[in-house]
Amino acid sequence: MLRLRAIPRLLLRDARAQSKMVYPWELPSIMRKHILTGAMGTVYFVLLSGMYLVTFGNGIGMRYWQWGLLSGASSFALLFQLLSAYVVSRTGARKSLWFVAAMAGRTLRIVAITAAFGLHSRFGSRATLVFIVLLVLANAFEAIAVPPWFSWLADIIPRDEHGRFMGRRSAWIALANVWIVVPIGFAMDRLGGGSNLNLLMLLFGFGSVLGIVDLVIHRTIPDPPVKRSRKARFWGEVARPLKDRRFRPWLIFNVLWTFGMTLGGSLATIYFVENLGIRRNFFGGSLVLILVPLAATAVAGKYLGTLVDRLGVKRTLRWGHMFWATIPLFWIAAKPQNPFPCLAAAALIGGIGSTIALNAAVKLITRTPPSGRVPMYVAVSACVGSLAGAMGPLLAGLFLHAFGDTSWSLGGLTVVGFHILFLASFVLRMSATLAIGAIPEPAKAAEPGDPGPGHP
Repeated sequence: MLRLRAIPRLLLRDARAQSKMVYPWELPSIMRKHILTGAMGTVYFVLLSGMYLVTFGNGIGMRYWQWGLLSGASSFALLFQLLSAYVVSRTGARKSLWFVAAMAGRTLRIVAITAAFGLHSRFGSRATLVFIVLLVLANAFEAIAVPPWFSWLADIIPRDEHGRFMGRRSAWIALANVWIVVPIGFAMDRLGGGSNLNLLMLLFGFGSVLGIVDLVIHRTIPDPPVKRSRKARFWGEVARPLKDRRFRPWLIFNVLWTFGMTLGGSLATIYFVENLGIRRNFFGGSLVLILVPLAATAVAGKYLGTLVDRLGVKRTLRWGHMFWATIPLFWIAAKPQNPFPCLAAAALIGGIGSTIALNAAVKLITRTPPSGRVPMYVAVSACVGSLAGAMGPLLAGLFLHAFGDTSWSLGGLTVVGFHILFLASFVLRMSATLAIGAIPEPAKAAEPGDPGPGHP
């Protein structure tokens, strides 16, 4: 079992040096930095994942089952969040742990892409093994960074402003992404980016610079002192959220929803890029897959975030996920000749639904735990979902490996393996929303000392 003396001294010293109280007059500046870094980080992930990463991976020889393996193994990597949350509870090293893990994850991601690019010309499709292994490691480090980040956020942003702030943050992030990502998609089409690995590498380099600068700026946000327990035991801390009767219904829903979502959604981008021809029209893909949901978030993000505070977590959680659950139906209806109307409708509904659902979910998992327990609750929530989420892409990858090139005729319509996965995903998602009824509303009353230990 992990012991305190095993924690690097640098981590502990950095935690003590950087902890400071957060005063009310500092909040506007902190919120602006949260929004700025959120925008830069989102652009980083858009450019180094999604349709661009899929196009690159297919270019070096990735197969359906390998994409499923990568997605499934990355879900299992979320188990490292448990270790991360335990380190925070024992040491209070929240900000420093986040920074080291996030920096390692983003560095490994670009190393994975660069190594695969260099090895592809010599070893062909065998370069995909290096690509998969390094990306899984990158995802593991990025997972480690999540619990301290959410705990840090919950201690800074007052409880009664949480939904409104996150909605405003989502709106500004969306606008920033529209200004950057859509012009990039237009330029990639004009320069033949879908078949030009060298051009994709330049794009990944630009995204990586943004990702690193994001971390450097975010590190200047103060980290309030965090309650820590030298007597905490790993399994005891892990068991606490599982035993919490108010939190357990959320965990059950999380398992059901995540499996249904990943079964159809984890490999959907491959279908968009290859079957629907997005790789030949990055600009169109940017418009419907990125611009539309971001525009919906930009226009309605602040309003939707306010709804979470006014109507409550449970109600917005239900309606947000119900909207979000319908998008596989639009994927089924999309035609290769002109997929954009259906994909745009899916992106619009999914953008609105996911914005309100995720906003409500973040408030639930950060405001339900007792003070000082947020990192472990976040970690357990992610890990419980990841166990179910890992099975989704693995099963989807195996199914497509067996039936991906097979098609059936049904009432004059051509049905492929992806369509079956999308339909199953829709049924499972809608079924999962029934479990939201058992989730209790987080307490509205402020706890002693709230809005958080970081405020005087």
